[in-house]
Amino acid sequence: MHALQDVLLTAVAVAIYLLPAILADRRKRRSVLMLALFNILFGWTIVGWFAALRWAFHPDSARKLKRITKSNQRASAQRTISALTFRARRRESRNA
Repeated sequence: MHALQDVLLTAVAVAIYLLPAILADRRKRRSVLMLALFNILFGWTIVGWFAALRWAFHPDSARKLKRITKSNQRASAQRTISALTFRARRRESRNA
């Protein structure tokens, strides 16, 4: 019985320790891995844990979201162009 209480207490302590990373994941933050690493490395300090918690709740800036969207659009366009040129070259080689 005492061992079960120790296991439950340990699980609760780990959950509280990793709370900033868990919240960031639930909020679908883009930088969850960086935040989790920061939380693991510096969460043992009170300041580090609160900094990670603040980071988990801080929203992405509009400028950053715009940059991410633009980057994703460019990557999608590049994949489309690459696929089209690959098909055109393959068709050209078949006809030759």
